[in-house]
Amino acid sequence: MDRSTPDPVEAVDDVEVAAPEDPLDSVAYRLWRKAVRFGTWDPAAIDLAPDREHYARLDETRRAYLERFCAAFHNAEENVARLFCPWIMSVPPVWQQAFLGTQLVEEYKHTDFFVRYFDEVFGHRRFGTALANPVHETLAERGRRLLASLVEEDGDREMLLVEAVTHYQGIIEGVQATTGYHIFLDVFARKGLLPGLSEGFRNIQMDEGRHVSFGLSLLRHYAHRDPGYGRRIREMFEEYLPLIRVRYGQTMVVDGREYGPPPEERGVEKLMRFYTRRLADIFH
Repeated sequence: MDRSTPDPVEAVDDVEVAAPEDPLDSVAYRLWRKAVRFGTWDPAAIDLAPDREHYARLDETRRAYLERFCAAFHNAEENVARLFCPWIMSVPPVWQQAFLGTQLVEEYKHTDFFVRYFDEVFGHRRFGTALANPVHETLAERGRRLLASLVEEDGDREMLLVEAVTHYQGIIEGVQATTGYHIFLDVFARKGLLPGLSEGFRNIQMDEGRHVSFGLSLLRHYAHRDPGYGRRIREMFEEYLPLIRVRYGQTMVVDGREYGPPPEERGVEKLMRFYTRRLADIFH
């Protein structure tokens, strides 16, 4: 969905997967042009004053959930921003690298937004209270293996790239993060709450729609070219499903009392919808 002024978070999926036979350079160039045109939003330009008022009026458990929810997004954005360079280096120049270069900038921009949100709305930077997110724990090792493949002459380089894109653009962004946008929509945005965070999430959602579009297009290209790549993609989706399920339905302890997530979260239900959709994007 191409918009210069995004609406608040919506129940949409901004992902367009190319045909398996489309050259990846052409796919990357189209997404590069979209990133140049639509990826220039400024985290500092979003008005957060209404969010401070809404946050102050939330009950204690909703405030705690919101902080943990946003901390998980912050930590994920910052983590991948620091680790993403091997993904860029592992695809052919120029346009695939150019497009993934825009993704790196956008991951830092998303980090900037959440740091500002914590400073100006929550009044602290307690990122350590985040909801658990174990699927991110192996990204650093994934990046190290990609870097090593660039200097080693072996037959694993393409498979390592397929695995890395499956892990990040396919599963973390394509399934987990997309689920998060829809949780925020149901728990807060549909109630007219937190318009600044809603605008920020909608911008992030549009950025990551481009990231996921390229990642799924690459995976579809390789899966249709070689059944071995397709089997490995399916294996990784199955392997990581328990790790991405962990993030939803988590309990919180607030002032010594344990609380479940808001009933509107329905995280596993949303997660499985996007899990099934992403596999269909790749293999159909």
